[in-house]
Amino acid sequence: MSDPTATRPLPRWLSYEQTNGPLPERTDVLVIGGGIAGTALAFYLARGGVDVALVERGELNREASGTNAGSFHIQLAIHQLPAAGSPTADTERLLEEARLNLAAYEVWNALDEELDVPLGVHLTGGWMVAETEEQLQVLHDKRVLERQAGIETEVVTGAELRRRAPFLAPDLAGASYCPQEGHANPLIAAPAYALRAHEHGATIRTHVAVQAIERRPGGGFRVTTSAGEIDAQRIVNCAGAWAGDQARLAGLRLPVRREGLHVNVTERRARLLDPMVQHIGRRLTLKQSSDDTFIIGGGWPTPAAPPPRRYPTTWESAAGNTAVALRVIPALADVRVVRTWSGVIVFTDDLSPVVGGSTLVPGYHACVASTGFTLSPLLARRLADQLLDPTGTPPFPPAYDPDRRMTAGRTTP
Repeated sequence: MSDPTATRPLPRWLSYEQTNGPLPERTDVLVIGGGIAGTALAFYLARGGVDVALVERGELNREASGTNAGSFHIQLAIHQLPAAGSPTADTERLLEEARLNLAAYEVWNALDEELDVPLGVHLTGGWMVAETEEQLQVLHDKRVLERQAGIETEVVTGAELRRRAPFLAPDLAGASYCPQEGHANPLIAAPAYALRAHEHGATIRTHVAVQAIERRPGGGFRVTTSAGEIDAQRIVNCAGAWAGDQARLAGLRLPVRREGLHVNVTERRARLLDPMVQHIGRRLTLKQSSDDTFIIGGGWPTPAAPPPRRYPTTWESAAGNTAVALRVIPALADVRVVRTWSGVIVFTDDLSPVVGGSTLVPGYHACVASTGFTLSPLLARRLADQLLDPTGTPPFPPAYDPDRRMTAGRTTP
């Protein structure tokens, strides 16, 4: 389904003057990170009447939130599966994540209207392919969990698959179809959240790096930044791939790491593909944009580089990613790649999000997820609800606890 509001013009984003003024002396909630998680949280808090300031060391939406392929991962994907590859190895976590994916779909489905901005949301459905019988069994196994969570999926093989998805390679073992998948424009969502947060009274500051965090004896924090100091009663770490670095400033160790990823874009071609295509055993997300270019991603790696340098692209990843796309959709054989770029994604050690408040450092919170583009609007909204009404809002599952790496193995006396 295409976005019915796609012809609406985009609003004017926040200007340099609006994002580069002085820091306030104090705020109730300081949000660290200007990607989709941070800007969404700032919006929901400001709309709820909270005094909130957001700081971003670079530009808004410059890291993972703006450099990913914009896919909605609703059915369980390869990066969510345990190392063993089978959903049956980690049923409880995957069932919870499947429910989270479905709730995220519902948020995205209404987000254009909530922000009054055309976000380029296209709910086109999605195929997840399998090349081998073993991969096909994974599709069958995860479908059981998805159906328990309320996600609509079906596994299709043989002549029926060739009839319904004639663009796929005819020798694939099968594929699962989910009508609730799609994509949005990753260049729009975070700036739209930031604009609406500003309109509700949030302070948005770019080119402000957090350098030190001091816990105040009476509660709250004194935060030293490259633009001066600010006092905050509460802090929310939305720094994505750099969330671990920020947490260490407060004496915490989050179960996170960062990895570079590639995205590739081709020249325009005649319309071939409406649904998104993924692979259950290899890194691939593939979609045809409204401009008729093909966007090829899936998390192929890039070498690391310290900020402010960008992670470099590599021929090996660009070639490997497009080779998988060609294996799945042979009609791409003569389509030229015209651009490739890199981004940085956060992964958690146990594959679960890191969301909620720390008990080791009271007042310090985090909002970090590996499937950040899909899940961040939902998680930010839920965390904002919790910050607005701590006693009246259900807590996050213990598996999402920001303290879990530091408290692992401890026993209760």
